[in-house]
Amino acid sequence: MWAVLHWTFWQRRWSTLWWCTGVSSFIILSLSFYASFRDQAVQLNEVLSRLPNAAHALISDTTDFLTPEGFLSARLFYLLLPLLLSILAIGLGSSLIAKEEDRGTLEVLLSRPVSRVKLLAGKALAGLIIVLAVSLVSLITAVVVCRLVKLEVAFDRIILATLLSTLLALVFGVIAFAVAAHGRARAASVGIATLFGIASYLISSLDEVVEVLRFPAKLLPYHYYRPGEVLVGNFNWRFVTILVSVIAVLILFSFLSFRQRDLND
Repeated sequence: MWAVLHWTFWQRRWSTLWWCTGVSSFIILSLSFYASFRDQAVQLNEVLSRLPNAAHALISDTTDFLTPEGFLSARLFYLLLPLLLSILAIGLGSSLIAKEEDRGTLEVLLSRPVSRVKLLAGKALAGLIIVLAVSLVSLITAVVVCRLVKLEVAFDRIILATLLSTLLALVFGVIAFAVAAHGRARAASVGIATLFGIASYLISSLDEVVEVLRFPAKLLPYHYYRPGEVLVGNFNWRFVTILVSVIAVLILFSFLSFRQRDLND
């Protein structure tokens, strides 16, 4: 397993570096104009007050955009960071196994003294480490930029919001991983995970506006992603437990499916 982990991580070292650079750049661009935003708060408040409720719901989980916490949620944590991390996680989840199959190297790997479980564990752990590495760089960048632009949000709250973003992205990544491990093509795993992520975001964001969406929203992971609440100090560990449980169940499904697969099909 450790050889698989090392090899997979080594193969993706440059792409991981580029992801860290790209995500950091997005965060810097997104947060760097906070000073201008703060100076024009009155004018911006008038503009934002004219937006329909649906538009507010799609931008952030808080309606108070003018506070440091509201700005940080709207500009980074509600959509941008989970979107970037989800793209990374879905790409990894869909390719860790499917890419080996496309290249015809999966059978070669399994011909060595490594079981299917250890192979899948090594691949999954490598993907997890990459997502966590990019998340850590995102956290450091966000904290540094917040300090530079005097965006006064508590350090521990930024950590918890980043943790929640990472868990949400991992849910979508593990969906892609589970579909690929079950034997579906890489395109199918990307498509299913992406569609689920988009539907989860739209339904959960609009559930307070459209009453009929309130029940289905509770079945989707984005419903338990509340960065605006976290940034003001209301961290709900029950939501973390739900997201971690979903990830664990999907990982278990991935292992069971991959063990029972006929790789000759």
